[in-house]
Formats: sequence, C-alpha cells, structure tokens
Amino acid sequence: MTFSKLLKYPVLFTLILILFISCNDRERLFTPGFNSDLVIDSKNWSADYLGNGWVKKHIILDEDFDGVPVATIVKKADTNPGDTAVLYIHGFSDYFFQGSLADSLENERLKFYALDLRRYGRSKLPFQIWNEVRKMDDYFEEIDSAVNIIKREGHEKIILVAHSTGGLTASLYAAERGSEVPFISIILNSPFFDFNVGGVAESAGIPVISAIGAILPKTVVNRNVSPVNCMSLHKDYYGEWAFDTIMKPVQSPMVTASWVRAIHKGQQKLQKGIEIFCPVLVMSSSAGSKGDKFEEIHKRSDTVLDPEEIRTFTRSINGNVKSEVFEGGLHDLVLSEKPVRDKVYESMIRFIRQNKRNSPY
Repeated sequence: MTFSKLLKYPVLFTLILILFISCNDRERLFTPGFNSDLVIDSKNWSADYLGNGWVKKHIILDEDFDGVPVATIVKKADTNPGDTAVLYIHGFSDYFFQGSLADSLENERLKFYALDLRRYGRSKLPFQIWNEVRKMDDYFEEIDSAVNIIKREGHEKIILVAHSTGGLTASLYAAERGSEVPFISIILNSPFFDFNVGGVAESAGIPVISAIGAILPKTVVNRNVSPVNCMSLHKDYYGEWAFDTIMKPVQSPMVTASWVRAIHKGQQKLQKGIEIFCPVLVMSSSAGSKGDKFEEIHKRSDTVLDPEEIRTFTRSINGNVKSEVFEGGLHDLVLSEKPVRDKVYESMIRFIRQNKRNSPY
C-alpha cells in the first residue's frame, strides 16, 4: 500500500504512525537531571552554579498536568541598578549559560536576567519529563512572574531577548500581553517559527503527530536530530564553550507528541499573523546545513533550523520588525565564532540603543 493510499485510511495510518514514532528509549525522557537534589527556594536569591556573582531564585508555579512545576530566574548580583533590564529566554533542550551575552549587555548599563522555563535546566524536577509542555501559553505564567520580579527590583523598562523555541514563546507572549508589559524592544535569535523537516513529514506527519498529542500526550517521538549542533559548540568537541551536557545534551532528547502539538499549534498561530506593539529584531544565519557527522560547515551555519523559513515567517509578525542576517552564524548566533558574534552583539546593542531612546516608557 502506497503512502498516498494509506492517508485515505486515517485510523490505520494513525495506528501505524504511533508504532513508528513510539520507541523503547523512554529513559531519555526521564534521565536524572542536574537538579535531582534540588532545594526549592522562592524567597531568597542564592548562589548559582555559574559562580562569579551569579545568583538564582525559584518561582513556584500553579499545578499543571504532572504536579507543581518551578521556573528559575537568574541574575548577576549587585550590578546595574538602572531602570532598564534584559530578560533572556533559552531554546529547546537548553538553559542559560551564555555569560558573554550578559556581559556585553551589562556593559550597556542594562541589568541582565535569564529565565529557565519549567522542565528545563535549573527548573527540571526529578519526576518530570525533560522539556515537556502541553500548550505554549503555559509558559506565560513564569514570564509574567519574571517580569514582576524585575519590576519590583526597580527596572521599569524591559528588553526581551529569546532564542529558538524561546523565540516562538516570546513572540506569542508579546502578542498576547500587548502593552500590558513594559517591553521597549524584542530581539529574537533564530526563532523556531517552523519545523525544519519539509516534504510529507511536515505537511502530513507533523499534523498527525499533533493530533495524537491531544489523545496520547506521552507518546514518544524519535526526532532523529543530529548531534552536530552541540558538537559545534562544546569545547570537548569542536567548539569553545563549556556547558552542562545533562541540561543541554549533545544528543538532543526524545520528545512527546504533546510537545510536538504545543509547538505546532503555536507556530500555526504565529504563521496566521500576530501583532507585536514594540520594535522587533529577528536575527538569523545566512545559511543552514544538515548532516549526522561533523563537518567544518557546521561551525558556520544553522544546523537546527532553515534560516530562509525564519525570514519567511518573520513576515507574519505585524509591527515594526527588522530582520538581520549574519554570515557564518550558528543556530545560537551569540555562540558563533568570535568575529561573527561580535557583529551580533553590535547589531543587538545598536537596536537596543535606538529603541531605548524612542521608547514611550
């Protein structure tokens, strides 16, 4: 039976697809995390594992589908008491460790905060599935909490910076909240506006997996994602960065059908058109690349997303939106080789300065 004929029998197709995407490697969903002995403290700032003056505070969130989650906000203690702050949101299978980004922005007298979302990084609890989410707007609660913490600490203006999946989340959040939050600008670093799978897998496979996610949310999906992205970054391979490979594993973890559904629904909403009231800078690499074995091109390209698709769906954002392309940029542009990331920082700072002057706040 051909694939096109199989699609005419949706029940059979769904059953076969479940068998295809389910796997026995479920332990990769529950790998013991960095925070297996986590002590929750939502009242006090305490030393963060990054050291060098970094501190963290936990945010206890409302109960969701598997218990009470937490998020974690991180900052550098006793720096930049001015009125403007940066809030950074990480991508998929990620957490905040980009200290050089924080340093470059704090040199502009901006107070830097970062948020590890529920089930990511510092916020992962032992009983939870890594990175699991049911709806993208579940994350709005911790972003609201982080914004309130920042405001209570005396920063009335906020610049939102977000990477990859965080870029999708940030876009949806900004569109939903509108002028309720004091964002003077938003910077999106290779935002996850579309699945980079293409062909029938994207046009038929993603919608079917998304539908399964509504019925059997914990169905495991083997994404077969190449490890070359993290290999191009980590100093133990071909990169220059040190990061925790439990919180950001070299081999990207399995996901569930409910995660696919959350992303798919969020992307559909964005692609239909959203409006963001403040200036937005969308940054992307000049080129994408693929491959399961590391090659030199992987140090000069986006190995996760298709930059052309990022630029295409950037046009779905209505408002004051600027797109910038960086030759030789990695997926996480601020982790690119130094000549490239210096240009990324320059572009970000120029955009921030311009819109800080023009801000109504």
